[in-house]
Amino acid sequence: MAQDSSSRLLILGFPRSGTTLLSRLLDAHPDISCPPETNLMSSAARFLAEQSSVEGPPIGVLSGLEFLGIPGEDLKSALRALVFGMHERIANGAPVWVEKTAVDVFHLEKLEELLAGHARFIVLVRNPLDVIASNMDLSKAMGAWLDDLHQAIRSFSNPHIGLAHAWVERNRALDDFTQRNAETCYRLRYEDLTAAPQETLSGLLNWIGVAAGGATLAERALTGQPRIGLGDFRINTMSEILPADPKAWRSRLPPASAARVLPIVAQLMKVHGYDVPKIPPSPTREDAIRQFQMAAQIKRDTLNSSTD
Repeated sequence: MAQDSSSRLLILGFPRSGTTLLSRLLDAHPDISCPPETNLMSSAARFLAEQSSVEGPPIGVLSGLEFLGIPGEDLKSALRALVFGMHERIANGAPVWVEKTAVDVFHLEKLEELLAGHARFIVLVRNPLDVIASNMDLSKAMGAWLDDLHQAIRSFSNPHIGLAHAWVERNRALDDFTQRNAETCYRLRYEDLTAAPQETLSGLLNWIGVAAGGATLAERALTGQPRIGLGDFRINTMSEILPADPKAWRSRLPPASAARVLPIVAQLMKVHGYDVPKIPPSPTREDAIRQFQMAAQIKRDTLNSSTD
């Protein structure tokens, strides 16, 4: 079934911002198809990417085909037909489909070039301190970083600081994207979704243009069998939606790193309505040495007492 731009949607948010939870909730709606991560859009964006830092014309498929008389819009039209057709096939008759792949946010500029005027966008944001802690957890569980995320943080020796800079850069890009495409963007915060799922989902579903019923939708999503695929598998084990704990990051971020990342993210946190917490400053060089010596001595004493 052919669909128009109002029936095609993308969830855009920094990795670990709640995009998988939102996709599972939406996929439970009878009129919405929101499958596990397809990577269709990010792959399409990579296909259109060009090497522009060269003398002469950019190097890439758009430039290469243009020399052969094939306009760029013809290529983009064919690419849209491919990815839209795949989603319509996945939707299997559902009137609305939603794409969610976490790394799409790193290809925002090319996706805007490809999709503006042809789709709508759900923009999701989450407290950056939780996002940083969750991405650190994910990298440990995976044994690696997501490639696109690694590209964004690899120039920083401290990954916490790299994640903070990446969060700011991509969310500023999302803010600008939302302003340019205000009529086709719907913004929400992860914390609002978890604190008031019924109200938040009802507002979103009304904007999408399908019947509401946020409470029954959340219940259906968490009791039904989710589709197997790429994404955060832990969401599939959830039995209820709990409000986000605003202090959870404190037990997951090392204190010194938290003190270093806060000045990086504080301004944009305020823009998005988050309270900026008070964090003790990083210890001085002398204090750090003293703390290390004390911890080492306590460990030594513990080992000695266990062998007596």
